[in-house]
Amino acid sequence: MAAAFRVRFPDQLRQHLRALRKRNALTQAQVGALIGVSQARIAEIEANPRLVNFEQLMKLLSVLGVSLTLEEEEGATPAVTRIPAARTSKPKATKQKPKTVSRRPEVTSAIRRTLVARPKKGSW
Repeated sequence: MAAAFRVRFPDQLRQHLRALRKRNALTQAQVGALIGVSQARIAEIEANPRLVNFEQLMKLLSVLGVSLTLEEEEGATPAVTRIPAARTSKPKATKQKPKTVSRRPEVTSAIRRTLVARPKKGSW
C-alpha cells in the first residue's frame, strides 16, 4: 500500500515536499527544470507552500511521483449547513432602456486631435 500524507494546512505541505524530493534523489534545480521553473522558485515553494499556484503544485506533485486525493472525513460537519433553495417564482421583468443613437458622427482619434482647442498662453 502506498504511503499517505495527510495535509490539512499549507504549512504541513512544506515538510512533505522536501522529503519527497529527497526520497527521489532530486535537487531543487532538477525539479525546477522538470516543471519549468527556476531553482529559486522551488526553494520558495518548499519554504512557503502558501505561495504556490495550483498548476505549479500539481506539476510538482507529478514530478515527485505523488497525486492529490480529496478524502471526506468521517463525522465531519460541512462548513455550509444550509444551501438556499432554488427560486420557483419567475423573475420580475425589467424594462430595457432603448438604445440611444448618437447624432454625432464618429470621430477618429486623428481627427479628434485637430479639433482640440487650447487657449493661448496668457489669455486667461
